[in-house]
This record gives sequence, C-alpha cells and structure tokens, in this order.
Amino acid sequence: MKWLLVVYFLVGTEWVTADSIGMDGWGSIYYKTDEECLTRQHEFTDNMKNYSNAIRAQCEHIGFY
Repeated sequence: MKWLLVVYFLVGTEWVTADSIGMDGWGSIYYKTDEECLTRQHEFTDNMKNYSNAIRAQCEHIGFY
C-alpha cells in the first residue's frame, strides 16, 4: 500500500492542497506505510503549530486496500 502526506492551505473558507495551487516545496510525499506517514504528519503538525489555522497536513491512502 502507499500513503500520501498531503499539505493543505486555507484559502478563503476552503482547504485546498498545496499541489492544486502550485506551492513549490509543499508538494505531497509518498510513504510505503501508514505508520511512517503518520509519524511525518505529527512532525509537520508540531512544526506548524503556530500556523494551524491556515496550514495542515493529512495522510491519505492511495490505491486499493
């Protein structure tokens, strides 16, 4: 299975992916396991806690279960 760590930005009242608005350096990253992805998600959340009202990250499963 593959997992994708997706970064979202709040634009107006809508959360949009960094990929969809072309934010260089903020693109989604693939991980082989959910554990690795979730670890990175928690690190991201910790590092961005001062911006949590405008930036967030989420692990999303890619493909079939």
